[in-house]
Amino acid sequence: MKIPVTVLATALLASCPLSAQAPAPNASNVAAYVNHLMDVHVGVERTVPPGWSITVKPVATERGPQDTINAQVHIFIKGAPEGTLFEQQAIAVEDDQPNPEIGGISVGKDGILMCAGRTPEQCGDAKNPDDPIEFTVQGSLKGEPYRFLFVSDAGTIGTVFVVNPVGNKNGACTLSAVRLTRRFELALITGVGFPPDTDIHYTASPGPGGDKTIRSNDIGVVRFSLLPFMKPGQKSGTTKVKITEKQYSPEVSYEWGEP
Repeated sequence: MKIPVTVLATALLASCPLSAQAPAPNASNVAAYVNHLMDVHVGVERTVPPGWSITVKPVATERGPQDTINAQVHIFIKGAPEGTLFEQQAIAVEDDQPNPEIGGISVGKDGILMCAGRTPEQCGDAKNPDDPIEFTVQGSLKGEPYRFLFVSDAGTIGTVFVVNPVGNKNGACTLSAVRLTRRFELALITGVGFPPDTDIHYTASPGPGGDKTIRSNDIGVVRFSLLPFMKPGQKSGTTKVKITEKQYSPEVSYEWGEP
């Protein structure tokens, strides 16, 4: 069963009003707005009850126009009590509230999410029982995250997947960028594979010169949000972020703003 993923269009940060439910930023609350969108994103990733797990596996992908990707994925949940029914909710880029999309989702063999269609409470058609759900993404932009929550009486589990990633690897270390606003003006930068509890130096260009420093956590992950360095009247550009350690130097670049 093919289920389309809802994607909400949004507007340009710092250039025109935002259409998200989160309060639009102004000169006095930009930092709070940035932290709020970052907390929403990370919060979905961390919504995993003890003993549960969730996995996203692509079924099919194809290139779309303007460097977009169309994809179908299967999602697997393990650890939930037998017979649990889920409601799938989605939080679109630049939004902060989940929107209900599919109810009555069952867990099938090996944890695959499906529309069983065997009872009135289950989604699906009795003529085609136990039909795995193919969550379908159309026109995924580079670095665009899809944030799902699966809500049930037994618990809620979340996942974030990016079918059109922006990332690079150097040795065992990777660096990636994810959109926190629709036009990539606000990016979540994540680095994985670094020494734990260590100062990691990086540069972001264009922008003021010199290295910046962020501390890796106890498993060697760094995370920070980034707004572009804008000239007066500028509405688009390219940002490059590079780790500047001698042992590892992954870098990513991405285009932001109006097409």
